[in-house]
Amino acid sequence: MLKLITFSVLALNLSIACANPLIGTWQYVKGQYATDNGLVEAQAPQLSSVKIVSEGHFNYITQRDGKFLYAGGGTYTLDKGRFIEHVKYGNVESILGKTMAFTYIVEGDLWHHTLHENGKLVEKEVWKRINP
Repeated sequence: MLKLITFSVLALNLSIACANPLIGTWQYVKGQYATDNGLVEAQAPQLSSVKIVSEGHFNYITQRDGKFLYAGGGTYTLDKGRFIEHVKYGNVESILGKTMAFTYIVEGDLWHHTLHENGKLVEKEVWKRINP
């Protein structure tokens, strides 16, 4: 009986993980960001960030050159290849309360996501899974 219960719990956990490939802990690799002067690029280790995605919630903390830069989080939904963030808290006032719909793809341990607004690239990031 104990084996059956253990197997059932493992199967349930596996099915949840398969249904949502973003659940886990992710480390920032690199990104491109739109500014008034064009695109700027950033990459680790100068910019470092960890993003934790659980069922329905996300949070992140970011540093530049080892010093705190910003943090935030909220809830999210997945819909047809989109990771839709609903920013509930953080220290970047311009995105508080905002909903942002990123297209995404997971290739192995890499998560690529891209945000367009009004047909223009806002940001494009790559994250590496560090913990499922």
